Amino acid sequence: MTEVETKRITTLLVAAYPGWKPSEATLQLYERMLLPLDAGVAQAAVLRIIRSPREFAPPVGSICHEAVRLTLGQGDSGAEAAWAEVAAAIRSHGSYRIPRFANQELAQVVAAMDWKELCRNPNVEATRAHFFRLYEAFHQSTIARRLEELSGGAHCSELAEGWAAPLPIGGPEKTSQTQRGSIANGIEGRDPGADEYAGGGSGAAGRAAGRAA
Repeated sequence: MTEVETKRITTLLVAAYPGWKPSEATLQLYERMLLPLDAGVAQAAVLRIIRSPREFAPPVGSICHEAVRLTLGQGDSGAEAAWAEVAAAIRSHGSYRIPRFANQELAQVVAAMDWKELCRNPNVEATRAHFFRLYEAFHQSTIARRLEELSGGAHCSELAEGWAAPLPIGGPEKTSQTQRGSIANGIEGRDPGADEYAGGGSGAAGRAAGRAA
């Protein structure tokens, strides 16, 4: 995304969490870390977080991970849905016919646990718990890999490298609170997909909508 689009994201966060008083350096760090992401995906991730019950502004890493989950098309119930798919396949295929799973994480977990063992282990609860642990491990690995791809191959540590040296005051990265207010009021232009939240909403999301539209 562009620098202007990253500033819209941070402006939306500030509007949604009025108790959050980030310094200009903090906002710049958020913008730098979000810069490699797709603007539409990042905005959708932030809106999902804003609509959640969380009381405090999310760390930038949470935004990145939510953006990746959106690109993967997986929600928080991924493990539950995967286990339900395995249970259905056990009933329909039995232990002698190994099914094919479109979900790569699910296929990896099944291969790691062994299909016959999955089918024949009498301790279903223990098998289920082991499945969930493995699925989460593979899922986190997929998220990390996808985040690296979205970041153009740069790891978070590389993106933040040199952060100890402040960005030039007055340079292109520097945005005053007045400028952020201008972005929030739409002077810099309308966000892609702004119609999703321009209609209002309640609470933090509603406040963000009024300022970001």
